[in-house]
Amino acid sequence: MPILTEKQVAAVQAHLAMAGIKAPLREELLDHLCCAIEERMERGQDFETALPDCLHSWPIRHLKKLQTNILITTKLKPMLVRFTATAAAMAGLVFLSPFSLPPDAPMERDEVSFLLENEYLLEEAFVFEPPTGSPIPGVDLKNPDKTLTSTFGMRMHPIFKQKRLHTGIDLKADIGTPVVATANGKVVFAGENGDYGICVRILHDDGYVTVYSHLHQHDVIRGEEVTQGQKIAAVGNTGKSMGPHLHYEVLKDDVPMDPLALLEE
Repeated sequence: MPILTEKQVAAVQAHLAMAGIKAPLREELLDHLCCAIEERMERGQDFETALPDCLHSWPIRHLKKLQTNILITTKLKPMLVRFTATAAAMAGLVFLSPFSLPPDAPMERDEVSFLLENEYLLEEAFVFEPPTGSPIPGVDLKNPDKTLTSTFGMRMHPIFKQKRLHTGIDLKADIGTPVVATANGKVVFAGENGDYGICVRILHDDGYVTVYSHLHQHDVIRGEEVTQGQKIAAVGNTGKSMGPHLHYEVLKDDVPMDPLALLEE
């Protein structure tokens, strides 16, 4: 099979660049388009003919549409449906290509074979749900009743008597009450943390971090993998605290988020 030269590959890259396609999808599409062009050349076409024939099925406007559709956020709850780069490229092949061909134009035989042989790749799409579990078993965050003693947002700090951003929520509980991970992840900190007392931080997928503070003790260590619902600590009254409670935070890319807002439909 013919192999494209660096100059020919650069021509394909230019098409993707004009569409603003970013990595890793760019690499997946580049590989597919180059292979499709090489197969056309093997059947007798020269590069100058094979290139526009192939790009005819992948116009810039539809490449842009493919990229914007990779991340889908459902309206029912904050669940993120992400395609891996390969699955995203395959989704484009199945649902968007050939884009600009007339309705009665037949699909290339090699494209049909490619779809049939690689249909399983669409199943590489995976579902990731942000941390929406309750850090205290038995407490329904959608209806916490009197357990919720302080919400996310600006408030008068009970100790420092200054208006400050409360970067999480406070849940009242007795000392020793189990604290559990609200999503699968990896412990990145477990120990004393100044005003926050004994604290556990867990890194989750997609840039989410959960923080559990004022603990009586921690039952996990740095580097440990944890699962949603696994006991990681016990409620305490350490650090700058007015009484036994759990201070719980959710951060996305280091930006504090309202844990209760993640539960909204």
